[in-house]
Amino acid sequence: MSAPGPSGPRPQPQPVPHPHPMFVPERPETYAPADLIDWGMLIDSVGYLKNSILRHWFLALVVTALVSAMGVGVSKIMPRKYHVETRMLTQRNFIIASLANPGRSIPVDADQPTRAAWEMIMKYDSLKTIVHNAKLVEYWELMRSPISRLKEKVTKKPPAPMEDKAKEDALIAMLEQALIVGVEGGSGTVTIGVDWADPQLALNIVEAAQKNFLDMRQAAEMGAVQEAITILEKQVVEEAEGVKKAVADWEATVKRLELKRRKEEEKSGKKSLPAANGGLINTDHMLAQMRFMIQTKRRAISDVEEFRARRLTELRNQLSEARVMYSPQHPQITDIEQRIVALTEDSPQLVALRSELTELINEYMRNGGNPAELESGLSMTGLAAGPMGGPSIGDNPEVSVATDRIRMLVARYGEKMRRLDQSRTELEISRASMKHRFSVLAPPTFPEKPSKPKVQLIIAAGVVGGIALGIFAAVALDIIRRRILERWQVERLLKLPVLAQLERR
Repeated sequence: MSAPGPSGPRPQPQPVPHPHPMFVPERPETYAPADLIDWGMLIDSVGYLKNSILRHWFLALVVTALVSAMGVGVSKIMPRKYHVETRMLTQRNFIIASLANPGRSIPVDADQPTRAAWEMIMKYDSLKTIVHNAKLVEYWELMRSPISRLKEKVTKKPPAPMEDKAKEDALIAMLEQALIVGVEGGSGTVTIGVDWADPQLALNIVEAAQKNFLDMRQAAEMGAVQEAITILEKQVVEEAEGVKKAVADWEATVKRLELKRRKEEEKSGKKSLPAANGGLINTDHMLAQMRFMIQTKRRAISDVEEFRARRLTELRNQLSEARVMYSPQHPQITDIEQRIVALTEDSPQLVALRSELTELINEYMRNGGNPAELESGLSMTGLAAGPMGGPSIGDNPEVSVATDRIRMLVARYGEKMRRLDQSRTELEISRASMKHRFSVLAPPTFPEKPSKPKVQLIIAAGVVGGIALGIFAAVALDIIRRRILERWQVERLLKLPVLAQLERR
């Protein structure tokens, strides 16, 4: 039997000491802001970067110098671009009304000076005109790039010759890319600019584009009015021919009815009229026709003068309202005053009508007409009176229809004459007001220095890029060699403690 041991807790075994220190685990991550950035690693990386530059300073300096020199060289050989720009102010035209219906009110948006401005300047025919006016084909050699000139000097071989048509097509394609057109409908401004290799050619291009735009705009507006005038003149001639034909038909109808009546009188046994009475009848017919034409001319003159008086009243009212809002030198006030002056003078059409009226009255008096009958307002039915005060055939349906047709055609002729006179007046006023519709706010000027490239910016970018590439080259060299150069590399990569560190002397 074994002897009983002492009472109490039993002793615990003692741990055996380990020859090497046990690995202490890293503290658990909490994802706090301090855990997201390894500040120690960041500081060690900055130190590694600094030491790499110090170790390979010559390499970094050479790379920085080469890249900076490359930036300077690029800024020297890059083609220069000179920017020239002009800005024009446009105003609406409230002068030209509807020629087909002058009484219709024209909405404000019907006349927009900036409408289709971009299309007018950038279309092919317009660019071709700009190329010719700016003489770009003649100065083709001035637009060669420095690289092309350098290549010619090195190879001693000039470029292949080009035909003028090929140069023109190439210049039009270049203008499509270089020409800048800006349109602001609200303010009514049109901006034309260009970036070109030669400063003088850039100025010539903008001036040619500005002149071409104004010419095209004027041709478009004046062309529409001139075409309307041409149509109205053709219609006036057609209406005049219609009036002459209607009068001839009326005379033929009257003669046919007179002949028919004479035959009926001969059959009934009545005596025929003397030959002298026949001549008298023809004279009365001619005087009646002349009285009718005189009345027609007077009516046309009255319509033109009435329209002019009504138009003058409207313009004077507009002038009074404009003087309240604008200064006396405002273009709109000047425009209205010019229109009033133009309307106060007799138009060529009115002068022609009065001259024709005077000639008709003189001829009427030479043929023995009575001036009192011109004021009595005799109608066309007076032409159908019977011989020597006999029974009238004016109530005949055929004569009445022919008379009404003449009156209708004469009224249409007078209306077309009035519209034609109005159109010619509006054309003259519009030509005079074109200089007030388009004014140059900023004329094109000769550029003193190139707008592209930005030499200072390119040199600064070359220097900054050279410094960055120099630093990168120094660090990359240490990384490519795969050498342990820093204390933290041993501690972090090998996870071994560093007992001592020796410095090179």
